[in-house]
Amino acid sequence: MMPAKRLWSPTRFEALVILGAVAGYIWEGLNIPAYYSFAGVPGPTVFPIILGTTMAAAALWLMFFPGEQTREEKGSVDGGLQRRIRERWRFYLMWALLIAYLLLLPLLGFIICSAVLLAAFFILLGEKHWYLGFSIAVVFSFGIYFLFAKALQINLPHGNSGITAKTLV
Repeated sequence: MMPAKRLWSPTRFEALVILGAVAGYIWEGLNIPAYYSFAGVPGPTVFPIILGTTMAAAALWLMFFPGEQTREEKGSVDGGLQRRIRERWRFYLMWALLIAYLLLLPLLGFIICSAVLLAAFFILLGEKHWYLGFSIAVVFSFGIYFLFAKALQINLPHGNSGITAKTLV
């Protein structure tokens, strides 16, 4: 039998948190109103189900195959939580940004929220040239908006702040 320390590693706990978030994501995706559907076109629940299933598979992989613990993780018990937060601050900030994205999406709209989120992710993941990450984020956000809103005729949040996708386009 595995020792309790090995059974509940930080990686497995993070995978469990991800599974909870994925369950909420899929639940909300399945509750999208039917008036966003068009005849002969896959409904708006297809993308959340595919993405959620992929994320759940990745989280389950982390739960069953968490990888080897480093020497510091095995030996140090004192200040473990604080040390992990200091070492993984980018990970926790990315989760906070995702939550802020979900909360601000109806207010600011898809293009603004997505561009800011992607630019922040580029910087947090180590892009040295901020202007390159920001440019890619803006182009990608507009590209996705036009693909879904114009080509596929799927409504994306426009925002209620006065700055909307229509004024940007």
